Amino acid sequence: MSTLSDLLVNVTPRSPTALVERCRARIDQDLAVLAESMRVLHSCRNGLARIFCLPPEILVTVFSHFASFEDHTSTSHHRGAPICLILTHVCKHWRQLVLDCPTFWTSVSCVSPRWLGIMLERSKDAHLVATYHAPVSLRGCLEPVLSHLSRIKVLKICSVSADVDRIMELLSLQPAPSLKIFEFAVIGNVHHSLMPISDTIFQGQVPLLQSIAFVLCSLSWTWSIFSGLRSFSVRGTTGTLPTLAQLMSTLRYMPDLEQLTLQWLSTVTPFGDTELCDKVPLIQLKSIALDIGTPKTIRSLFDRLVLPAGVKIALHFSQIEGSQSFFDLFSAMDRAFGGPSPFVRSLRAIRISNNGFVVQFCTSMAFKSHYHYSWNPAEDDIPLSIQFTCNPLAHVQSTIIFELCRIASPRARIHSMFLELFYDLPEFFWRTGSADLLDLQIIHLTGSRNSIRGLIEALSFDDTQVTGLAYPSLRVLELEDTNFGDHEPEDLQHVIKQRAERGTYLHELRLAGCMKNLTAGQVRLFEETGVNVDWDGHKDDHETCTKAGPGCSTTNYTTPGRLF
Repeated sequence: MSTLSDLLVNVTPRSPTALVERCRARIDQDLAVLAESMRVLHSCRNGLARIFCLPPEILVTVFSHFASFEDHTSTSHHRGAPICLILTHVCKHWRQLVLDCPTFWTSVSCVSPRWLGIMLERSKDAHLVATYHAPVSLRGCLEPVLSHLSRIKVLKICSVSADVDRIMELLSLQPAPSLKIFEFAVIGNVHHSLMPISDTIFQGQVPLLQSIAFVLCSLSWTWSIFSGLRSFSVRGTTGTLPTLAQLMSTLRYMPDLEQLTLQWLSTVTPFGDTELCDKVPLIQLKSIALDIGTPKTIRSLFDRLVLPAGVKIALHFSQIEGSQSFFDLFSAMDRAFGGPSPFVRSLRAIRISNNGFVVQFCTSMAFKSHYHYSWNPAEDDIPLSIQFTCNPLAHVQSTIIFELCRIASPRARIHSMFLELFYDLPEFFWRTGSADLLDLQIIHLTGSRNSIRGLIEALSFDDTQVTGLAYPSLRVLELEDTNFGDHEPEDLQHVIKQRAERGTYLHELRLAGCMKNLTAGQVRLFEETGVNVDWDGHKDDHETCTKAGPGCSTTNYTTPGRLF
């Protein structure tokens, strides 16, 4: 039997064509055999890896965590392919494991009809998490998914108004015995009246439903099928706005509610002063966020609720009716709780526009996060958030912050105040706050881009001054992303020294991102007053600054970092 080496003896490109072709064919054949041998050897070698010692149950658990990142990765998902498809391309063992496990194919995104059928088939009888977002084909994507409504656990629909009526018909064709989370949002302009969501949806049979979120849907407000809800959210409506009586009737069917959000319902009609309504107990409630009109409207709601202590409250107002309306509102809140409001120790105010700002109250000395919005506060230590977005002609005074503090927590002793993006607040603002915050120990100011002259003037003291020393308990001053005006570092140093001479010592001065009109020499002057200075520093040393002369440039500061 001839070998390859025998065939190649004396064979050159000039050899007869038949001989050359025979050699090439033999070489290709041997290369194919070698490639297959290499593949088998590689497969055997990979099979000896430690990861193959893991039982299939452990691998399934690991893969489940990988699959949970489906919403945060674009790998193959941009074509509608499931994220778990990546796992099937690693090795034969993993591929078979993923193909045989239905739970990896249950996150059905109605993007690609090609993958939709495969997902529904491979998920077998497992519960589905289904998501649909217009303008994807309704007939080609959503309708096939809703034919499996009986095994859908999570259903999220975002539709244009033209398709809403057809979707409502589909949702009313059969029960949803497995559904736990249902979200329905309408996008785009609405040019006609929409079919309202009523008790006919899911044929009135949705026993496991725990969470509902509606955005700009038409609602009947006469439900009785949502009795097991834990979370109820309505953000706007394209149908008739509810009266408070209808709203209370709806909430009466939700005794186990834990989270309630009613937003963009600012024309809800309040109860009349003589209108009677039995109180609705929501004893499991943990948070409530309301944007349903004026303080009077919200007061009417709280007057008819019974709430447990510790509920987080987020309120939004587009108009302000005066101090008495807030006093009445917070009195109604106290009555709903059956006692006084929580003891708070900190307040935070964030300006979000010329006539929009958020005021938050905290039970601890420092806020746990920089979550700056009143809706759904991120931290449990924020019992109350109030957001104002008023007409620019309303001329809302920033001092309303302190007025709210007096009304909302009359027994509180505020120890720390955080102000963010409030530009160049005047002396009057700071002195107004001092009258109400005698126990204030910490002032944190972020984002004052022009000047802190008002704060400096308020903290100063002279012999002709009629009122007492402002903020007598102040011990910590934190300035972040704040610019000093001309001569303000020197003036602040003078004020710190002046207050120390009267026995009111500032213990800490923290500076981060303060890049204008502040030099290393001026920081040393702060230290000479006895205060502990925490500064984010300067790249150049003292000699560089000395050569540049007085007021040397601060453009070489290190990148400003956040203090917290």
